[in-house]
Amino acid sequence: MKALVTVALITMSSLALANGGGGGGGSNPTTQATFLVNTSVMNTSDGMNSASEQNLASNAGNFTSLNTKDQTVDAKDSYILNESKRGGLATQNIASNAGTAGLYSTTTQVAVITGSTVINKASWGAQATQNISSNSNCITCLNSSSSHGHGHGHGHGD
Repeated sequence: MKALVTVALITMSSLALANGGGGGGGSNPTTQATFLVNTSVMNTSDGMNSASEQNLASNAGNFTSLNTKDQTVDAKDSYILNESKRGGLATQNIASNAGTAGLYSTTTQVAVITGSTVINKASWGAQATQNISSNSNCITCLNSSSSHGHGHGHGHGD
């Protein structure tokens, strides 16, 4: 029974309630909601140029800035991990937008995280970028020859 409940929670955590059309126009904005209770969400990468990108109630990449109205993550007693090792990149977005369009969006972004652990970790020369209820124009940053100077916090080495 516990396994069934966990599967139901994981399925519910990826819920995006769409009021209309996919990636085009902004006439029908969507609501993105992630609800986690007693759940683990883990994403890892290992090796040079590997990438670990985790998005919860978030937009990343090419999207229309008017397409999203509300972004909500509600996590209770949960464990959220995004990790990269040995030269990779860990990017974690929680109720946020990553990409140029995100900088121009006017969304309500709420992350309510109680009794939970949120980790975005980089070790052995890897990089980590994390956005919680915030917007960034840096999606993967792997295309940059320098990991510095784009305004985001980075975790370096263990």
